[in-house]
Amino acid sequence: MKPLDFLIIGAQKSGTTSLFKYLNQHPDIAMPADKEAPYFTNDELYSAGWQHYLGNYFTGYDQELLWGTASPQYMSDLRAAERITRDLPNTRLIAILRNPIERAYSHYLMQKRRGLEERSFDSALDTLLLQQSLNHARANQPVFNATMNYEDESGHYLVLGEYGRILKAYRHYFERGQMLVIFMDELTGQPHQTVARVLEFIGANDESLPDNVGKVYHQGGSKQFIPNAWRNVLKTNSAFRAVWDCVPERTKSSIRYWYDQKNVRKASGQEGPSEIAKQRLADFYRNDMVQLQSLTNQAVPWSEFSGG
Repeated sequence: MKPLDFLIIGAQKSGTTSLFKYLNQHPDIAMPADKEAPYFTNDELYSAGWQHYLGNYFTGYDQELLWGTASPQYMSDLRAAERITRDLPNTRLIAILRNPIERAYSHYLMQKRRGLEERSFDSALDTLLLQQSLNHARANQPVFNATMNYEDESGHYLVLGEYGRILKAYRHYFERGQMLVIFMDELTGQPHQTVARVLEFIGANDESLPDNVGKVYHQGGSKQFIPNAWRNVLKTNSAFRAVWDCVPERTKSSIRYWYDQKNVRKASGQEGPSEIAKQRLADFYRNDMVQLQSLTNQAVPWSEFSGG
């Protein structure tokens, strides 16, 4: 059975969709058509076994190509690190990281868009930054269930930006040379050079860059074109349910993913977190950023933590 040659492990809301789209257009690379194809965090898929997973997502792919997936869930559920090293000990890991303050706010907007968050960002921080909330979130990472949705995700989005803590768990299992850490700032500011680094890291031709490199594929926002209420009405329609229940799970997951990507618009006046919220989060993430820089032996590009 062919192993995966590389995994984009996250982080969520940090440009993984764009990187997936770039790599998936490269002639040396084969990836599933739908980005969300997790294995190591989906207990149902994992228990079915590797051969079953490959049959679902890689049937007909040329085994001479480099196979990979983009599954940002792998930095959300730390069971993945141990499972990956057990089943794919020689794979290469790619982590793309965004300023954790911006990442937290983007995740908040997603929760608000989905109807899971009604508080202002500042009010949410009042609860999420409590020590008992943080301890609970770290001890109860999101569970990726059989319907390809996170359960009880709303309380976890701050700790998902603790990159030092998360990647330390991966470094326990993988050598430094097996992991490439890049920053979203690099991907947006120098997309061609950054993608070339990724291609060289995984062993693909870094002189053959796909034409779509530099294109932005997903913009965040707190509003939807189609409100959740309409979606909920559709879910209760018996005719729709009869058709939906006949759709293969892989196709359902792809539909859910692309619906969530496309059904996004910015609210009027949406400006970002308050200065007070930014400072509170800078204080919260500062020690973790020190750990991240020590772990990766590279400075972060974010002025709140690097002084740049």
